[in-house]
Amino acid sequence: MTRATFPVVVHVLFVRDAELFLMRRANTGFMDGYFALPGGHQHAGESVTEAALRECEEETGIRPEALSPRLVMPYRSGRHQGLNFLFEAERWQGEPRIAEPALFDAAGWYPLDALPERSAAWIADALALRARGQWFAEFAWD
Repeated sequence: MTRATFPVVVHVLFVRDAELFLMRRANTGFMDGYFALPGGHQHAGESVTEAALRECEEETGIRPEALSPRLVMPYRSGRHQGLNFLFEAERWQGEPRIAEPALFDAAGWYPLDALPERSAAWIADALALRARGQWFAEFAWD
């Protein structure tokens, strides 16, 4: 049996006044046109927390002062498989924005209960888990 290799992906929830900050992917080759959380792949030698801080700063221009781990969501979809780690920004200075315009073409704050129609499918599930205080769920989609 071949040992599995797959990415570790980190995401950061910015929640303010019952709204979530989302960014619309563009020109990435994966889920372009869909809104997603700031985040990306963990680099070799990085902790998942360090990866979340780095990705957040690269994509939003904001390096949160404090992150809290919220969820672990292993995923499978077709040929894609990996581990999602979701953190929540507890404190930050400034306003999140698109800091990588080559990868995102829109961003904004959206009500937690009314996400954009074209949002990554698992975000609503992650928010439901967060609301219930659950920290783990496996996620699969076609």
